[in-house]
Amino acid sequence: MLESARKVWKQVTLMEDAMLIHRIMRAPEKRIFKVDIGNIPPNEVDNYMQRIINKMKKTPYIDNDTGDYNLKFNIQNLTEDFFLPVRGGDSGTQIDTLPGMTYETTEDIEYLKNRLLAALHVPKAFLGYEESLGSKATLAAEDVRFARTIERVQRILVSELTKIAVVHLYSQGYQDAELTNFELELTNPSTIYEQEKIELWSNKVNLARDMKENQMMSSDWIYKNLFNFSDDQIKDMENEVVQDQKQKFRYEQISVEGNDPKDSGESIGTPSDMQSSAEEGGGDEDSVAGSIFDNAGGAPEGGFDGAGRPKEVPKYTKDGSARGRDPLGRTGVPLALAHYDALKKALGPNGRQVLKETITDSDKISEEYKEFKEDK
Repeated sequence: MLESARKVWKQVTLMEDAMLIHRIMRAPEKRIFKVDIGNIPPNEVDNYMQRIINKMKKTPYIDNDTGDYNLKFNIQNLTEDFFLPVRGGDSGTQIDTLPGMTYETTEDIEYLKNRLLAALHVPKAFLGYEESLGSKATLAAEDVRFARTIERVQRILVSELTKIAVVHLYSQGYQDAELTNFELELTNPSTIYEQEKIELWSNKVNLARDMKENQMMSSDWIYKNLFNFSDDQIKDMENEVVQDQKQKFRYEQISVEGNDPKDSGESIGTPSDMQSSAEEGGGDEDSVAGSIFDNAGGAPEGGFDGAGRPKEVPKYTKDGSARGRDPLGRTGVPLALAHYDALKKALGPNGRQVLKETITDSDKISEEYKEFKEDK
């Protein structure tokens, strides 16, 4: 993770030093000393100027331990000032000021810094280079990318640390399975990364539930295409679901019935248990309805005493008859004429003939029934 940033870091350091030296050397204002040399011969001008410079010169102090340029004893450094000899029309000693060169752009430094941060895979906001970053979502996204990089490095470190741990355990006398009976974990670099993983799984589960409820896809298709499970993983998952249901039933038995099926070998209070108990205990023979678990039901052979249809009597059209005094309804309450006219109108043009045939049929049935009773 740091190897790719080594070269860029050296370049950034050199550029920053060069920028600092350039600003120290060029930024301060310079002074121009115009020294009147009068009638001094040309061959003696240099010696004369050197004597003037030496009188005004201060030696800069450099710390031998750190190599830093110390200005404590050279507050007014004159070594970089300009001394110009003048004569003739420009004669007369003058001291002018030469402004320093301004250098405000740092694009080259910023470019190298960006390369350095890109090589480190560390978000700028984490190092304070983007303090104006206002969106938390943007910072969270950068945190996720950084977490993935750290997670990849952690996997490599865990692999190597595991090898070291195995060698250490072997040197301590551990053998066979005891050498690998451990796990190494490093701290998760980002909680936001974990939250996004949980949200992704939650969306997948909701989508799978909707597909099952709408009967759009089969369970195998959902396992393979939505969760990317192999055939072996699907079988293992189905078996584990069955084991979970067994554990759920066991917990319910312990909490409700106080019975542990794993220890007792039997369940209590289930519908099948109640059915088995009813079949073993039997029902009440004298009970009319019988047991609620008895599927036979019904009345005993020969029927119950006093039950059934009343006995037939030979007196037809009498109160003692099973069919009553007027089984055909002929001698009931007389029909009012208005009702009779309404009935004929409802029956249509042939209403009179229909009524006549109905009465005739009733008489025939009455006669046949009387003959039947007399023959009996």
